[in-house]
Amino acid sequence: MKKILVPFLCVPLIVLTACSQENQSEKVKPESIKINHDSELNIVPLYSPYQKYLKASLDDDTEVSKKNYMNYVLSDIDKIGKKEDFETTSLKGFFMMQSTAYPQALLDRIEALEEQQDEIKKIITKSYTAAHKVLPKKKSTIFIVPINSEYTSMTEPMGGVAAGAYKDAVVLYMDSNFDKDALAYTVAHEYHHLILHDRNKYQMNKLLDSVIIEGKADAFADRVLKDVKAPWDTPMDEKTKKHVAKLIQTGEATYEDLVGGSPLKDIPRWSNYNLGHDILDHYFKLHPDSKIEEWSFKGEADLLKGYRYQKLLH
Repeated sequence: MKKILVPFLCVPLIVLTACSQENQSEKVKPESIKINHDSELNIVPLYSPYQKYLKASLDDDTEVSKKNYMNYVLSDIDKIGKKEDFETTSLKGFFMMQSTAYPQALLDRIEALEEQQDEIKKIITKSYTAAHKVLPKKKSTIFIVPINSEYTSMTEPMGGVAAGAYKDAVVLYMDSNFDKDALAYTVAHEYHHLILHDRNKYQMNKLLDSVIIEGKADAFADRVLKDVKAPWDTPMDEKTKKHVAKLIQTGEATYEDLVGGSPLKDIPRWSNYNLGHDILDHYFKLHPDSKIEEWSFKGEADLLKGYRYQKLLH
């Protein structure tokens, strides 16, 4: 029986022994992991940059804290991006990537995550490797970001894990009480986004793009990790699907409405995932033998053909 999440190679943990204050080094460092002879995964915990920023900001005002965040955290991300040759502008601009008003709480969260880093790396690498076997990718970087206290309530229904995917990079925003299955599912889900980012035809110009892309990522994760399910894997009723599809067509729904829900517009939370899942399920019923490497790159016209709400979404 599949386990329902509550909400996108074994690697040794690098732990340094206690040392003098002058020679103290990072407890957890970035690691490059060989997936096969020509593919690698870079896992970059941002614990140390965050700790430096936070310790420099404990007694300072908000503006100084923001400057320290830029100097320590965002500059470190830029260094990694330059080294690995990927753009960091969009990644740094995500709303969760900012300074916090609760520095001590975040320091405590980082310490708790550091203690679990060995397990975190194992889960990430195992899930990434399983996804890579299905759709290979030469190189990726996964940042691990300790989530600010301002956003922990947002990730609680998602097992303490949120994520964002970019060209060649994924950011995992993690609470210290994360669900292991949620982390594994998120890595597989976001991996599919990475694969689509490599395609010249990748686009997120309209709301339907999000619906299709999230549906594909869930369908991929469901097949890579057969023993877990996403938190939004509860089908919407037909009346709600039709209503949401109509609001997408008319432009009345926003991305935020579909993800977070809108009681005012009668839009349930995670509607883009639910609707995307429904579209992909429709396609699989018509094409039961379609392989992952085929449907992953199908356009919306092919996926929507014969779908009950095709006319509303096109």
